[in-house]
Amino acid sequence: MGKYNMQIIPKIIFSLITRIFLCLVLLFSEPVSWQFRFLCVIIFCIPWIRFFINDSDRKNIDQSIYYKLLSLTTPILYIFIVWKIFELYHFSLMTQLVLFSLPVIAGLFIESKDKDLSSNTQHILQTMSFYSILFFLAVNASFDFSKPLSKGYLITDKAIYIEEKMDSDGYSEITNYQFKTIPKEKMNPVPFWKQISAAEHADIYPKADRYNPSKVFLNIQNKKYEILARKFKIIRDKNNDGYLRLYYLKEYTKPDVINVSRKTYNQFGKGDYLDIETYSGLFGLEWTYNHWKHNH
Repeated sequence: MGKYNMQIIPKIIFSLITRIFLCLVLLFSEPVSWQFRFLCVIIFCIPWIRFFINDSDRKNIDQSIYYKLLSLTTPILYIFIVWKIFELYHFSLMTQLVLFSLPVIAGLFIESKDKDLSSNTQHILQTMSFYSILFFLAVNASFDFSKPLSKGYLITDKAIYIEEKMDSDGYSEITNYQFKTIPKEKMNPVPFWKQISAAEHADIYPKADRYNPSKVFLNIQNKKYEILARKFKIIRDKNNDGYLRLYYLKEYTKPDVINVSRKTYNQFGKGDYLDIETYSGLFGLEWTYNHWKHNH
């Protein structure tokens, strides 16, 4: 038996290295890349290939303590892959919990059927119960060749917002990580000179904004403009006593607030750019892909 274990150990070590390597490559692959697409298929097919290749040795492999230790890596790698795939979708917390729990429930159900199913069948069905939902979500995204709806943004500021909630379980706090962004189409408004008569617009005055103390703004007909430069001209005549104000204005765009993950919040900051692409999904399940670009 000891000699046979020595023959099994290299297979188990190879399987461990393969699992970790493929998982790491998948985590750092872009979901729209061919690398990601091939990895999704390969990772899904490997359990079947390993099942048929090791079918004759299955009893001895399952009895090996090293194989049982190897099995402990499965839930750990599963959590990382779930985290990678779920990042592409806007699932609610409840939906994520349900999708995460279903494979566990299915695996326990299959294990309870040990009298009706052979050991080999149990192992492959349990493995596939964990892979199937993730494989569906991965294929929905990675093999979706539809034209995305793309939106570009400039990050103007970032903030952490603490949300307080009270429910049946008591008081709780939720930390929201937020970026203030400006859409690409409104990113560079064209400045222009605007002449304002004191007689016609006596109620218009430049004002400093408390959120932008270094800038001065002007509100005209419910629109906010940043004053880039100004000129004054005194007028003395019969019809128009007073002065003309000449401002060089740029329309102010109020930033949109978007919530991001803590990781993204720490990686990117003011002055960086992001593009958000929204895809319809191969199976009609919408997903998004973010392109980030540092401004340095």
